[in-house]
Amino acid sequence: MNRDISALSDQYFDILVIGGGIFGAGVVRDAALRGLHVGLIEKSDFASGTSSRSSKLIHGGFRYLQQRDFKLVFESCGERRILQRIAPHHVRPLPFLFPIYKGGSLSLAKLRLGMTLYDWLALYRNIAPHRTLSAKRALEKEPSLSRHGLRGAVMFYDCQEDDARFCVDHILHAGELGAVCLNYCALTGFVTREDRIVAARVRDEVGSCTSEVTARMFINATGPWVEQVRALSPFDGDATRLSPTKGVHLVLPRLTQDHAVAFQSRSDGRVLFVIPWGDYSLVGTTDTEFHGDPDHAHAERADVEYLLAEVRALFPDAPLSEAEVATTFTGVRSLLASDVSSPSARSREHRVVRHGRNLLSIVGGKYTTYRAIAQQAVDAAVKILSVTAQPCRTAEVLLPNHRPAPTGEKISDSPVVYVSDITHACEQEMAVTLSDVMRRRTQLALSRAGGPEIALQVARVMAPLLGWSSDEERAQFERYAEEWNRNLP
Repeated sequence: MNRDISALSDQYFDILVIGGGIFGAGVVRDAALRGLHVGLIEKSDFASGTSSRSSKLIHGGFRYLQQRDFKLVFESCGERRILQRIAPHHVRPLPFLFPIYKGGSLSLAKLRLGMTLYDWLALYRNIAPHRTLSAKRALEKEPSLSRHGLRGAVMFYDCQEDDARFCVDHILHAGELGAVCLNYCALTGFVTREDRIVAARVRDEVGSCTSEVTARMFINATGPWVEQVRALSPFDGDATRLSPTKGVHLVLPRLTQDHAVAFQSRSDGRVLFVIPWGDYSLVGTTDTEFHGDPDHAHAERADVEYLLAEVRALFPDAPLSEAEVATTFTGVRSLLASDVSSPSARSREHRVVRHGRNLLSIVGGKYTTYRAIAQQAVDAAVKILSVTAQPCRTAEVLLPNHRPAPTGEKISDSPVVYVSDITHACEQEMAVTLSDVMRRRTQLALSRAGGPEIALQVARVMAPLLGWSSDEERAQFERYAEEWNRNLP
């Protein structure tokens, strides 16, 4: 799919989607499958915000049972089942162990009861029902777990995916269906007439030109930036507001053999994860108040120290110093504002809010339920537009796998990335910057292979493909190296 800025200004869309994260990607694919003429703009790269900085899980959210949010868990379990069916190459079963230790606030009996409810809310259609393991059996499964005070464990299943790749493939499929999707196109304002938006003012961050994009309906799917976009219109919606939180993950050497591990923090009782990721483990996530610019969210020393302390207690024999942290990544959750003081206890539910005649905003939500959220938003748009459209088909139509079989020279051994992967990203997937390839078209940046040495090799491959001068190649490398260093502990 080529990046053609003129394709935006030359057409009149039924819907223009603002935001190229998983919510926007879900909306544009849904609308395209219904036969609507739809466009999408993203101010940076697709999935460059929280949609490439999650825990890489499609999960039912068993930890929300503690908040008695049974509706959300039920919906999440149903969506997990749908996503396994439509994208089995992306959404893969992942076994979890949840060890229980003496002195913790969660007992083995209480966890078993919760997991029974979890299975029930999944209508017993999970990969397998949960199992209770003795302490001895749990250590046989994962010998590196702390033995001190271990009472036993529960084994259960959720699913794992590459969040950025999953999002990009939705964008690519929408393009194949006729949608016009462009990254590095920033919304600068709206053109309004009476109580209606008639066009979006857009600045092309690559070509530095501006244009107006006309549409009958506009959907604001920008996650933690949703209030910034809404403020560009003169129309008020309801009083729905965000209360964002920050989630930090560490990338550490592989800590487990075959399982992910969910465990209760010893300092504050939160549920944390250790998730296998190739030769590495993802450890997270924090959940703290965030009041800054989501573009500049990063891991602070307190975040790193908190996660390292918790994982050291769980794996006491692992050599876990700051030097072992390959990198970190940080996302901002766009949670609905509430009077709940604890960030971890805030709802992951969502609302679709209307402003004026033809602007909708998606407020709140979680990655796992993106498809259902997109369906609700497109349903609302179709009703407002009073157009004839096909029913939602995203629960049945398979998501194509756009990644071709690799050929030729390897760039790095861990993870394995080929020159052909980079070529395909530049020529077919609208990769514009070095960071696009390192972080979102490949998994290089979530490993030690994401450092300057490999980045320099990737930049050399990209330069002739994208027509970079030597100065631009150097500038791309320097910008990425600065970003890489910023994410080191």
